[in-house]
Amino acid sequence: MQVKLKYNSMNKDISVCGIDCAIACEECNKIHEEFFNNPCKGCNDMEGKIFWTKYLGLDTCPMYHCCVNEKQLKHCGQCAELPCEIYFNTKDPSLSDKEFKQGIQDRVKILKNL
Repeated sequence: MQVKLKYNSMNKDISVCGIDCAIACEECNKIHEEFFNNPCKGCNDMEGKIFWTKYLGLDTCPMYHCCVNEKQLKHCGQCAELPCEIYFNTKDPSLSDKEFKQGIQDRVKILKNL
């Protein structure tokens, strides 16, 4: 099952990378059995320590780590390098190249308007 994310710039659950965590986490809870009784609280509340990082052998999302821990920004929209190499290196394999590129464009637009 492919997660289709919708973005709402008015939502308080926008992660540092521009994903609407309320929508993304709801979709992930449907797909990933491990979250049925332990729902994700979103990237911001979890300080980037989200479920998929363990599959990469990481403790924290690379975007969250760079933005918040290293650069001490509130979100990637405050970074002059947006979208950076990390965005292009963290492709969801379930997305087509076109969907992936559109997702980055959508997230950049949201972050620039925060």
